[in-house]
Amino acid sequence: MKQVFTVPDYLPDQTPNSGTLEGLRNAFPIVKGYAPVRDFQSVSDAITGDFRGGTAVIANDGTSYLLVGTTTSLLRYTSGSWTTLVSGLNIEEQWRFVGFGDFVVAVNGAVTYEVDLAAGSAAPIIGAPAGKSVTVVGDYVVIGQSVNNLINVQTSEINDHTEWDPVEGATIQPQLTGGEVMGLSGGEYGVILQRQRIVRQTRTGNADLPFEYDPITDNVGCASKGSVVTHGRSTFFLSDQGFGSIEDGQSWVPIGTEKVDRTFQELVPTDDYDRIFSAIDPVRKLAIWCVPGSPGFLFIYNYELQKWGIAELPVEGIFSAFTSSETLEGVSVEYPDLDAMPVSLDDPVFSGGNPQLYVVRDGQIGTLSGETLKAVFEFGFVELVPGNRARLRHVRPITDSTKTQIDVKVSERQGDEGREVDGGALRASGRIPLRASGRYHQLTWTEPAGTRWSYVHAFELEYAGGQGR
Repeated sequence: MKQVFTVPDYLPDQTPNSGTLEGLRNAFPIVKGYAPVRDFQSVSDAITGDFRGGTAVIANDGTSYLLVGTTTSLLRYTSGSWTTLVSGLNIEEQWRFVGFGDFVVAVNGAVTYEVDLAAGSAAPIIGAPAGKSVTVVGDYVVIGQSVNNLINVQTSEINDHTEWDPVEGATIQPQLTGGEVMGLSGGEYGVILQRQRIVRQTRTGNADLPFEYDPITDNVGCASKGSVVTHGRSTFFLSDQGFGSIEDGQSWVPIGTEKVDRTFQELVPTDDYDRIFSAIDPVRKLAIWCVPGSPGFLFIYNYELQKWGIAELPVEGIFSAFTSSETLEGVSVEYPDLDAMPVSLDDPVFSGGNPQLYVVRDGQIGTLSGETLKAVFEFGFVELVPGNRARLRHVRPITDSTKTQIDVKVSERQGDEGREVDGGALRASGRIPLRASGRYHQLTWTEPAGTRWSYVHAFELEYAGGQGR
């Protein structure tokens, strides 16, 4: 007899043998299965200071720039090297950035900076609040969590990121209920994430009162400043209840309930919530939350499929950005021997402006584009012949890998420790021989590190019923 099993969803919060993956490592969900998480590959020299945030922006002339904030510096990466824009700092909070024409407004909880992309310089914005979050709503720059008042939300004068005087048209709006402002997202409207509630910020068209503020929810708030990340009309974040999103600036949607919320809360103490970084991988349609460490963890959510994955690797932080523009002179500095370059001069990495997820390790900025990491899929018990034992003979993995390893644990009762049986090598026929007899069979699928594969979809079990072997 033969039976095909598709690889189920990763839902570690659910009870064992509920038809889900009981364990997963270094894979993220795609249509009909999972794809590999790859190892870190550096694209830059090490930065000065500890990483506290990054972004990329595109100037009006189309040139893209990579900006990174650390505990001591504000840096710009272009033409293959880092340029220090500001040094001698002592920053404890994460840096947040937002583009505004040929400028970038950067906040860090201490001093708010203007980065002039055309001039390649940075300077404090006189009169601007020293906030911890920043966004753009319409034609206004919005800053939250000012040092002197953590419940304030302040907006600049229209079309002027340097003017913060209310007399000149800027606004200050304290959020009197809901607690500290934890983060902001912008666009056509704003979303203000407080500790105990979420508020929509809507433009009125009235110059005297340019915004109105309406609660979206009064019983859900944001528990981690670093967890707030926006894509399109969705704002993702971590609440006390678990992972969720605000959709269209109107409704709260839990995305981790009975999926990964309890697993995350057991793995990550609340004291570490301020260490979390978040980012969007728009190419793969992923929202990612990073818990730094060696190893650290990436909780990966495919927001189109509404499915989860996870990765474990050394990491100091992540951020969403674009590839930075490279001049030929910059390329020649980075690769003195052009004939020995690992990529061609036509590669998009040198054109700039392409969406990219960046990862930080050992102070270097890089991408997850190296060799595949070791991936593990742990399945629940299956009873191949209801009410009877079964003799498992072969497993046929449905994947494009040629190095798949599958082992099985066999038991007579689901509560037994089980007897482990190692599978043989993957044959030319595409099958792995196994000789495992028992009532319950539990498979572990492993893709060794460095294996070339792009999808894991399903497996076919070949077995016979009966008491004997």
